[in-house]
Amino acid sequence: MSAVTTVPPVSRSTDARRVRARAVVSWVLLGFGLILIASWVCNAPGIASSSTWGSALRLTVPIAVVAIGALYSERAGVINVGLEGMMIGGTWGAGLFGWFGGPWLALVGGVLGGLVLGLLMAVLCLEMGLNQLVVGVAINVLAAALARFLSDIVFSGIDGGSVARSPRIDGNVPRVSLPFLSGGFGTPDPLRDLEAGGIPVVSQLAGIVGGLTRDVSIAAIIGLALIPLTALVLWRTRFGLRMRASGEEPAALQALGGHVHRTRYLAVLVGSGMAGFAGGYLVLISQGYVENQVAGRGFIGLATLIFGNWMPGGVFAGSALFGFSDAVGLGRPETFTAMLFVLGAVFLVLGGLRLRRGAGIRSAAPSLILGVVLLVAALFIPLPSALASAAPYLVTLAVLVVAGTRMRPPRALGQFFPRRNSSR
Repeated sequence: MSAVTTVPPVSRSTDARRVRARAVVSWVLLGFGLILIASWVCNAPGIASSSTWGSALRLTVPIAVVAIGALYSERAGVINVGLEGMMIGGTWGAGLFGWFGGPWLALVGGVLGGLVLGLLMAVLCLEMGLNQLVVGVAINVLAAALARFLSDIVFSGIDGGSVARSPRIDGNVPRVSLPFLSGGFGTPDPLRDLEAGGIPVVSQLAGIVGGLTRDVSIAAIIGLALIPLTALVLWRTRFGLRMRASGEEPAALQALGGHVHRTRYLAVLVGSGMAGFAGGYLVLISQGYVENQVAGRGFIGLATLIFGNWMPGGVFAGSALFGFSDAVGLGRPETFTAMLFVLGAVFLVLGGLRLRRGAGIRSAAPSLILGVVLLVAALFIPLPSALASAAPYLVTLAVLVVAGTRMRPPRALGQFFPRRNSSR
């Protein structure tokens, strides 16, 4: 009798990782294929140009960073609606520090500006037990008013400064490109030539890769690196375990000797510091603080967190979508139409997948209806050019409608936990 070889079973975690990897690759290939189709159907070559994708990367970073900051506080059980205000505090702090010390100190000032408002939120919500939603809205209002008041005191009367802006920040954070592909370190830049060559598929791919790898700010790389770092902290460290327990079962964390208040304090401060960093990054783009430069990105970051289902990978996908839509709003009208085409097709695919998995028509209907509406709008309805400037907000509304049926927030999100019960 021949010997029987026993193959050890594959662990569930390894199998789950393979499934996720295949899903990511499938969605990337689907997205690239839809971009190619949209550029031809809508006569919009700009949707695959390096300028569009370079802008998308720059505009993705602040949304991703502020959303990751919100992920920390909300995973710990604290609703953070004050992201907009924390970003405003970050922009003002970055404008002040950058005026004195340059771009790197501007990022430090941005983090400090966010931390000040995060500390205020932690005291009001965790110590005094005030309603977290009310405190967040109050911080948004306070930050906008405080920034204008302080600008009038500090920046008015100074050369280049006013009540609405800080003096110009001299210098820039260094930028890098990928060697041998995008011209990094003095090497050739074949992607630029391929993009200009007009070769179907190859030129579009070269434009996308070139835009994502050419002249990328080190500040953007730092911001994007916070996403995998957050995933590592949340699921591979003791602090991450305690933070998730604080948002799911704070009483259980307390019973096991954990400190709910300490954990929530740290989570809120880390999140507010990241929101301030996002504001500082916006200041680096415009080389100075400008009133209203946050432009609702804090609220979009909160929507990204919900769309991403409180997971780092989902947050990155959502922020990339919003950053791309923001970049499209800066381009030509036909690029906006092509984006609607791509988004409509993606919603139809999502709806079809939900039906196939047995989720029911109630779960799939929002995706299917929005997909049809967007495709009809892109193909048959002449859209006003001014509508492109509202692209990020329209996309925010659309994805929240689609994601609303699959949300799974932390169980204890928004629940006050008294200090007297927070430790043994």
